[in-house]
Amino acid sequence: MIATIHQPDFMPWLGLFNKIAKADLWIVLDHVENNPRDAAFWCRRVRVLANGLPTWMSIPLRKPDKPGVVGVPINQMRVERTLVRNMRKCRDTVSQAYAKSPHYREISPLVDEFFEREDDCLLTCNMTFIEGVMRLLGIRTTIVYSSSLAPQGASNDLLVDLLQKVGARRYLCGNGADGYQIDSFFTSKALEVARNNFTHPTYQQGTLRTFVPGLSVIDAIAWAGVDCASSWVLM
Repeated sequence: MIATIHQPDFMPWLGLFNKIAKADLWIVLDHVENNPRDAAFWCRRVRVLANGLPTWMSIPLRKPDKPGVVGVPINQMRVERTLVRNMRKCRDTVSQAYAKSPHYREISPLVDEFFEREDDCLLTCNMTFIEGVMRLLGIRTTIVYSSSLAPQGASNDLLVDLLQKVGARRYLCGNGADGYQIDSFFTSKALEVARNNFTHPTYQQGTLRTFVPGLSVIDAIAWAGVDCASSWVLM
């Protein structure tokens, strides 16, 4: 069985869906701690194409209740929906960026649902969007949450622990793992390591002459449509 592991990113890029599609099972890394105030935290930010430029869009997260606390488990993080202006700004950024694209209507219901829902659980909000996109693109990969697996250890030990608990034989990871992952440790545990070398497809982004890769999956669907996006992630 092929398994992949990844955090529940905010409106993630096409490459994550490609990696999920190639796996039999996706372990959602939801129990690990992160800093909700970290501007570089992928579960709260993503790039979209606004006014012809790649632009960061970030949703506000609630600060830890206890003084001095920095890290919060992802499944305990909350979207700060009381900051109505911030949430409206994010929604307006997306709608204004893609309102004139030929296929935005194919993804807009999921975007609207994210910003209109009353639930403030970051995990639920992000996964509802991700699973909605998975259905659109025809991805049938099974989903398991790391918090349900009694996770043990950290870093490479944690990943191996999770993979062994789900009975995986091959671990599909992204190139971003090169900075911390020790492949030999996985192979010593009878786990084959495979890299998902995703080559980003190019498509016409409005009137831009130079293609901008690595944006939210919203961009690919809005400009190229669900059928094209599906063929790219299922290839």
